[in-house]
This record gives sequence, structure tokens and C-alpha cells, in this order.
Amino acid sequence: MSRKFPILPMLSFLLLISCSKMCSSGRESMGPEEVVQAYLDISLNMQDVAQKKELLKLTTGNLKNSIEQASDDIITKAFIKQNYKLERYSVVERRDRTPRETEITFLLSYKNLGPNKENKLEDAPQVTTENTLSVVRNEGAWYIRDVLGKKTSIDFALGDEIKPAAGGTPDPATQAEPETAPEPEESNTPNP
Repeated sequence: MSRKFPILPMLSFLLLISCSKMCSSGRESMGPEEVVQAYLDISLNMQDVAQKKELLKLTTGNLKNSIEQASDDIITKAFIKQNYKLERYSVVERRDRTPRETEITFLLSYKNLGPNKENKLEDAPQVTTENTLSVVRNEGAWYIRDVLGKKTSIDFALGDEIKPAAGGTPDPATQAEPETAPEPEESNTPNP
């Protein structure tokens, strides 16, 4: 009597095992640069306060405490009500301090359209920021621990020409002081 080998159930079992291994290694397989990029993707595109939980999954230490303690109102003002148009992201430098600690310096350039969704892209200020983050490995995954350094510049869009307003205030450095007659001094001697 020949025995039939159930191919379909066996194939399903192998597929399930391989998928669970690949799917579970997603977060643990992210490197420090990928964790920073994931954090930026979430924070710059946040639509709901509930996404704060996603930021917490990528952080530890001081940064995690700051996010945890931020009220929903602060998260809404800082992330959700802002409108950003990302123009450039790049890792500038990676400094491995130990096998479990590294510093990632990245450059981020974006247009800040502010809370008004109707602002024009060409009128929005250009923000360029260079940040250094401490990223640590804990329990098999990388987490952003702290912001170590931050340099930000903001370039505002200006019109073609800036003209002073009519009747403007004169520059005191270029104006001469008017001369006044000295006031008479009082004398302590009696009048005759």
C-alpha cells in the first residue's frame, strides 16, 4: 500500500514558519540609520495623536521620557498641525562609540508650511537642520536615546525688493544731534 504524502499541508506549514521568522525580524533587523529614518518619517507625517505610540517604540531614555510626558495638545501642535514638505534627508556621519552605542548625524531640509494647509510651497520658509542623535542597541533592537546636538537655519522667502515704509524712523547712528543752548547755571551767591 502506498502512502500519499500531504504536500499542501506541509507546504503551508513551511511557509508559515518562514514567514513568522521573517516578519518577526523586521524591527530587530533595522540598523541605527533606519531607526532614525523611521522616526523622522513618522514625526514629519503624523496625522493622529495615537501615532505617538509608534515614536515611543523607536525611542528610549531621555527622548522616550520627553515624548511620554508630552500632552496630546503638545503632540498635536508640534507634529500634527504642522505641514512639512521634505526636500532632503541624508546621514552625514556615523560614529560608533561601542558595539551597542552609536551617534548618527543627519541633515534634514524641508519647507515648513505651518498649520495652514493652504500656504504656498514657494512662500514657505526653508528649514535646514543638522542633528546628532545617540542611538543604542537594547534587547536586540536599536533605539534613539537622546538628541546630542542641533544646528538649525531658517531661510524665509522674501519678495523681489524690500522698500522702507514712507515716513520711517531715521537711523539714529546717521543723525546729528541738534545743538541746544546751555541752560543758565544757578548761583548760590545772594543778589545785591
